[in-house]
Amino acid sequence: MESHFSPAEDLPALYRAVLDGVDLLERRGQRLMAADIRRRATRAYSTAWNERQRDRLIGLRDQARRALSPEVRARGSRLRPGWRRQAAPTDGSTGA
Repeated sequence: MESHFSPAEDLPALYRAVLDGVDLLERRGQRLMAADIRRRATRAYSTAWNERQRDRLIGLRDQARRALSPEVRARGSRLRPGWRRQAAPTDGSTGA
């Protein structure tokens, strides 16, 4: 089966998909990752519209999707070893 690459159709749609993922990452507080993906997507989209850039955009779209997956979010929400949450005051004070 032959793959048909149409830069005028494929790249804008892929770029939009990457930016949608970036938006969701930002909304979930993953701003550093979102900024990195956006920067790399902009670079890929701004250069030659060819299959290499299409592959880069596909990779960035997939990276954003993986970062948004429930498994990654669950792992990322754990505290690092040795870190503990601050206990809530039990005497009714605010702790300040």
